[in-house]
Amino acid sequence: MQAAWNRLGRDRRGGVAIAVALVLVPLLGIAGTTVDYSRAVNFRGELQKAADAAALVATSGNESFDVRRTAALTVIDTQLTAYAQTGYEPDIVPVMEDGREVAVRVSLTAGAPTTLLGVVGIRTIAVSVEARASSGRNERFDLAFVLDTTGSMAGERLAVLKSTTTRLIGEIEDRRGADDQVRISVVPFGQYVNVGLANRTQPWLDVPADHQRPTNRSCRLEREVVDQRCERVLEPARPATDRTCWDDGRAYACGSPARPARWVDRCTPVHGDRMVEQCRTTGGGWVRWSGCVGSRDAPDDTRDANYAVRIPGLMNQSCGSPILEPTTNLAAARSHIRSLSTSGETYIPAGLIWGWRALSPHAPIAGRTSEDGVPVRRYMVLVTDGRNTRSASYPKHDGTNGAAADEIMRRICRNIAADGDTGITIYTIAFEVGDPTVKQILEDCSRLTGGTFYDAADAAQLGDAMSHIGGQISRLRLTH
Repeated sequence: MQAAWNRLGRDRRGGVAIAVALVLVPLLGIAGTTVDYSRAVNFRGELQKAADAAALVATSGNESFDVRRTAALTVIDTQLTAYAQTGYEPDIVPVMEDGREVAVRVSLTAGAPTTLLGVVGIRTIAVSVEARASSGRNERFDLAFVLDTTGSMAGERLAVLKSTTTRLIGEIEDRRGADDQVRISVVPFGQYVNVGLANRTQPWLDVPADHQRPTNRSCRLEREVVDQRCERVLEPARPATDRTCWDDGRAYACGSPARPARWVDRCTPVHGDRMVEQCRTTGGGWVRWSGCVGSRDAPDDTRDANYAVRIPGLMNQSCGSPILEPTTNLAAARSHIRSLSTSGETYIPAGLIWGWRALSPHAPIAGRTSEDGVPVRRYMVLVTDGRNTRSASYPKHDGTNGAAADEIMRRICRNIAADGDTGITIYTIAFEVGDPTVKQILEDCSRLTGGTFYDAADAAQLGDAMSHIGGQISRLRLTH
């Protein structure tokens, strides 16, 4: 026995295998922890996305909670199809305050399956997430679409703008709760903004009465024309001319084609000896207001205040489609956008300040205020396709100093950001814009107000930007 024991102590054969076997189990446990934990984190992210989407669905519409809960469960099952074998357990319940539903809470619990950890007997890792969405019944949303309808937007650009904007409004309508939860205003802008003829007598507006200019009739004696003498002459050929014209900062060819030589009749009057009285009427014509407004002098041109200094109405000035004041009729808002047409040059400050006015809780367009503990969230979506081609000449916008117009934009953005009573969040979209200066101003404007800037290089990216904005507004209702 003693000899055998001594031989065993000296024998090293198979010692490595035994050591490896003893160490292998903890090594596999460590590796399994790393790999399977990473998978569990990814799985948790998928659960959170499903819970967020379900929470938003469960708070949308006016149906009963049971109907909305069923719709939310369908969303979860659809988003987690790939994880059907995990046996996730959803729990969707309303959050009540004073007998009213104010939110919906969605909880998801599941076991993330393991691979390497199974060696040490751990088959799943418990994962749970929660999403809570405001039902919207205790808050309201006001949204102003400030849309560039200048000449450069004509054609496909305007068509894309209409389709993407109306689609976003449709999505908002599908998600809203009570009919008065969401109000939408539309501010088309170009060189000017059209506030609509119905606002003519408002105390914040200075518009003269329509009137006819006086006529002037003058007469003098001239020799009587008794005949005319005509002869056929050869008009020489005219070469083609190459000329570039500009419409809202966009160049287009406007030269004339070549014209060959041609014979034309050229006539001259033949006067008699008798003198006759010839009378002419000059002047006359109507001076009318079509809804166009200009800018007040600085500093009121950048402020939503001091309307004792009234906004000037511009006579005999065209300015495109009128604004749509805030409305809960979202179908009417879509219809108004579909009716927009293009005209004129670009002065972005005009649209920016009227978007502010459309959301402000006071005149000139008195918006709603937070009442009885029901908050109002305010958002502006500004879309433009170019730089400022016009600047303020007070009260008109007939100047061509783009840098001055850019500075006015910056001041308005800073003033909106400083307006704590209104609290507007601005989303800006540069649609096929090549000018880096205006893009930077738009980005800064959004950043100052907590919004987002989108550089949309084509129609698809404009659609993506609109969808993302809808998602941003919705996600503000989520609390994890």
